[in-house]
Amino acid sequence: MYCSFYQFKEKPFNLLPDPDYLFLSSKHKSALNHLDYGLTDQTGFIIIIGDMGTGKTTLLKHMVRNLDESVQVAIVFNTNVNPLELMQMISREYDLGGNQDNKSKCYDELYDFFLDQYALRNRCLLIIDEAQNLSPKNMEEIRMLSNLNVGKDNLVQIILAGQFPLKLKLERKSMRQLAQRITMDFVLDPLGQNETREYILHRMKVAGRDNGDTLFSHETFEKIYQSSGGIPRLINILCDGALIYGFADKITTIHANVIDEVLSEKKIRGQFYGNSHTREGDIKERVPSTISRNIRAVSRRLEIMEKQFADFQNTHYDHTIQKLEKLLDQERAKFRRAVYVSDQKDVSIKVLKQRVAELAERIKKQR
Repeated sequence: MYCSFYQFKEKPFNLLPDPDYLFLSSKHKSALNHLDYGLTDQTGFIIIIGDMGTGKTTLLKHMVRNLDESVQVAIVFNTNVNPLELMQMISREYDLGGNQDNKSKCYDELYDFFLDQYALRNRCLLIIDEAQNLSPKNMEEIRMLSNLNVGKDNLVQIILAGQFPLKLKLERKSMRQLAQRITMDFVLDPLGQNETREYILHRMKVAGRDNGDTLFSHETFEKIYQSSGGIPRLINILCDGALIYGFADKITTIHANVIDEVLSEKKIRGQFYGNSHTREGDIKERVPSTISRNIRAVSRRLEIMEKQFADFQNTHYDHTIQKLEKLLDQERAKFRRAVYVSDQKDVSIKVLKQRVAELAERIKKQR
């Protein structure tokens, strides 16, 4: 719609992970170097962790595109499945059909495939994206695959990519055996302010416009960084929205007030909550002190419940526990969202506390 008006050959801020548009910031270069080294050295598990929208999937697609043809790759994106479905998906990704009706048959099928590829001097790589959603049972299935080896050589290398809850899962006592096999891990942080500007200019250049710095004012770049926290997906949302607004009003230079209009619309429609990167210590800078205390109190409750839940889960893996884990993840998501909803923070905290209390009662009853 706005491409011709702004001299683009295609939309520069598409939300789909496209390796053609990969911007190698200092963080992304470092992550890519870690991946390259891990693959070359044929290490065990490689872990990539980052917030939603930081570019994990785009980075992985770029890496896969540049792999040697001798590397057989399977990529799994849907991790909300049972163990049999997971094994079938992995088999299908290796073009093995994935029609086996039990895990043992899938396992044997994969083992034979890995041995055949090893004999041909090919390497096998398994990438699990959205790995934070893997259940404990699925984590165990992945660990079992990593046991396959010939002498000192692993038959398959495994990359787990996911959001920060993946780190929490790997720190549980029940995950000790898997965690001990991790030989390389990397946290993909958001972009800095200068990198945010370079990222925007890079995407516009790839889309066909070399003079992108004349399209966005200096204040606009600053506003986009402050509003997105340097998370590429949020940057794309803001920039695409700004170009739509600018085209509608036939504006040749996008100023910060246009970003304000986009933010207002996205928040009203529930599409934008700003920077979701909520590491410890960040909350104080984003909310008033009273709300901050409430948030921290809920955070402490969640931390205690996570520890209790992890201890409980060391000896229980039934369906009820998985449901409770999902509920806990939902409460954590609502906790994060409460930080950014500016007009109803107190109400959000109150509701969140009630839900936390309900979940605590559920865990207590399970004992």
